[in-house]
Amino acid sequence: MIRPAYYNELDPYLCHWLRNLIAAGLIPPGDVDDRDIRSVPADDLRGYGQCHFFAGIGGFAYACRLAGWPDEEPIWTGGFPCQPFSVAGRQRARADDRHLWPELHRLIASARPAAFLGENVAGIVPLALDGVLADLEAEGYASRAVVVPACAVNAPHRRGRVWIVGRRLADAAGSERRAQRAAGNDVDGQDAEREETHHRTGALGEAGLADRDGERRGEARRLCGRAAQWPAGGGEGGVEHAARERRGEGRPRPALRQRGDVTAASAGGVGDADGAGSQGCVEHWQRTGQWDAWQTSRTLAGRRIPESGIRLLADGVSARIPKLRAAGNAIVPQVAAEILRALRR
Repeated sequence: MIRPAYYNELDPYLCHWLRNLIAAGLIPPGDVDDRDIRSVPADDLRGYGQCHFFAGIGGFAYACRLAGWPDEEPIWTGGFPCQPFSVAGRQRARADDRHLWPELHRLIASARPAAFLGENVAGIVPLALDGVLADLEAEGYASRAVVVPACAVNAPHRRGRVWIVGRRLADAAGSERRAQRAAGNDVDGQDAEREETHHRTGALGEAGLADRDGERRGEARRLCGRAAQWPAGGGEGGVEHAARERRGEGRPRPALRQRGDVTAASAGGVGDADGAGSQGCVEHWQRTGQWDAWQTSRTLAGRRIPESGIRLLADGVSARIPKLRAAGNAIVPQVAAEILRALRR
């Protein structure tokens, strides 16, 4: 029997949007809860498979469908509010009453889902990311964060976001053992050794996670491909390194340079009259998944700066203000789908 999905969203307009998406079959069937997450007890989540918090317009649920994640396979997601970390605000972090990660952590600690995928703005890296990863690890999860922008899936904007993955170690190890047994491998000795380690260290508590034999660290490397946390010192590929890159530190004073000749863009490119201007560019991107501006734009310190190709004025769009607000707070599902595919491997 397929378990229903759970959607938690405070905004009534978005709750109605979610119900429409469910009715249309675009996201997994389930229940929409319009309570503040601070009012949601963990016992109310029993019996649900997928749980999507701060659900918005269902971006994570739609990403699960794009990734081929079965509706009945449990996963929790949450793009918790970014206002405490956004450069558009005061970046008060934990001092901001909109800092709701502790509430999501409370539910995760109680229900202990097999996998979690979260999202936030890059401003969380210096302000609270270490605490989020530490909270997940304290609950027995191998945790990792990676900065992936929307342009990584060929969207016509950068929209860099921090994606936070947590995978419960016990569940992941159990799934691997079952797969090995199905293949006819003898893993009884390994099972006994891991069970002994589990009881010796108390894997569900902080003491177990800090075991001196390094069992958790080795397990996290095996599951995630490297250490659960980013390497110390902020080397290349780490979150700290990504933050320095974003700030432009450690590089000579950037200079604009031309990459390709904008005026010689191919048909359908930005500003090309034969491509019907900006509308032609958007239609070309929707049809082919390619945005010509990426190939013809200038770069600033390694960042592509596309020429304007999106109309900024909206005329005749009903309820455009709440729609713009919903879209502005939403994730790019195609990015989340790539991470979900990797998580299932």
